[in-house]
Amino acid sequence: MAIIKSTQYILPFVAIFLFVVSVMLTVIAGVGLRISFIWNLLSSLYIYYDLIPTSIASTSSLILIASLLDAFVFALFAVFLATWFINLLRRINIREYLSVSRAKKLKNHIIVVPYNNFSKALIDELSNDKLKTVLIAEKESEASRVNEKGVFSIVGDIKDKGVFMTAGIERASYLIACDDEDVKNALIAITAKDANPKIKVISRVVHEENMQKLGKAGAYRIVLPGVTAGMAIGEEIARRTIQ
Repeated sequence: MAIIKSTQYILPFVAIFLFVVSVMLTVIAGVGLRISFIWNLLSSLYIYYDLIPTSIASTSSLILIASLLDAFVFALFAVFLATWFINLLRRINIREYLSVSRAKKLKNHIIVVPYNNFSKALIDELSNDKLKTVLIAEKESEASRVNEKGVFSIVGDIKDKGVFMTAGIERASYLIACDDEDVKNALIAITAKDANPKIKVISRVVHEENMQKLGKAGAYRIVLPGVTAGMAIGEEIARRTIQ
């Protein structure tokens, strides 16, 4: 990729050099500098105009070489412009633009961060309950999986306050931090609170000893899935046993 970019920047200089050479060859062939410049410029643009006397144009090999160089200059500039245009299109992130537009319409929604098996199950459950949900994913592929299910997603860094703003955190009801690491959940909570101090953060915690730390990070509610799952299984067994 670096080689391609370097070549892209070199192309204009090579084209200019060849253009100067073609102008000089035309001058050496006996054509004035002004006419030589205009003629070669038009030739480089594939515009042909009889500025050079026929006696010189038809007999001088230098004019022929200059014409060939002009054709090569045209090809170089065409490649350069095509590459520039493609890079311009790549810089215009249409998906990001649509995400920002859609996020502005969201209100009282739930933001889930980031994407993993836990959040996947959570999003499915929230969707089943017809709750508006936005996922902040760290990879494009993760966002695509969620988009296929009709859930709005945004790709960004969990340390970036702007990503949370794009997700409409100022108008959201809750933010659920459900990373597999407690440190990242604390970071998510801090970033979310920085973006909107009033947002209610519900955080997943993996290790029970980190519950207090997550509370200090700004978590409104803290859920320990292992304990919750154990309690749910115990209640289910007790219910079935009593029956």
